[in-house]
Amino acid sequence: MHKILACSLVSLGLSACNNPTDDSPSKIINTEGYQTKHTSANPYIFEYNDIVYNLKADQPSDTAHLKFKNLLKKMPSNDNDLDILKTKRKVLIHLGCLKEAYAFTEKILAKSNDSKLQEVQCVFLRKMRKNADEIKECYEKTAHSYLKEINLIPKAALRYQYALWGYHAAMFHAGNIEYIDKLQEIIDYHNIEDHKRTYQQMYENILNPSVFQKRLDAIPYNPDCQ
Repeated sequence: MHKILACSLVSLGLSACNNPTDDSPSKIINTEGYQTKHTSANPYIFEYNDIVYNLKADQPSDTAHLKFKNLLKKMPSNDNDLDILKTKRKVLIHLGCLKEAYAFTEKILAKSNDSKLQEVQCVFLRKMRKNADEIKECYEKTAHSYLKEINLIPKAALRYQYALWGYHAAMFHAGNIEYIDKLQEIIDYHNIEDHKRTYQQMYENILNPSVFQKRLDAIPYNPDCQ
């Protein structure tokens, strides 16, 4: 299960077809793990992609684990290189090093606003069983991030509704239960069946804690990661 999940837990740039604001951890990190094998000018990204490609092709998980650890050791300590930071973060997630992945995500967020990455931080905190106040603060920060994004998107754009959903969902997770009605309004707004069904599924995932918990339990996590 962890092997399959790790292939999807890679980066939070979710596409519309993957329900970008669905808070299922199995979809939290996008489809990058399922991409076809390709080359990269950055040798570390190339090696990472090669490991993921082989993992998808039924490479033994312990072999992949060792390769990820070796790759991490080889990567330079360069906090100014965004590609290096992102690749390290992906490797750490595969290794179950969520505390370390959280720290690298913070470095990435310091360089650019990314609502989806910020949202994943809250999932990491929940997986690591952090206190309720810290999780609440994280979701409030996520809502603020989505709000900044919303202000830059034309209302007619499809992405506007996704960002609006992200904002309302984050506010709901932060303890503002009245925002569940705002989520229902977004469902009612859509008259295209596929769009309505997508939002309805996300709505049900939010309301059903057992669905979220099942996916949360599937995220690899090693609290003593070295």
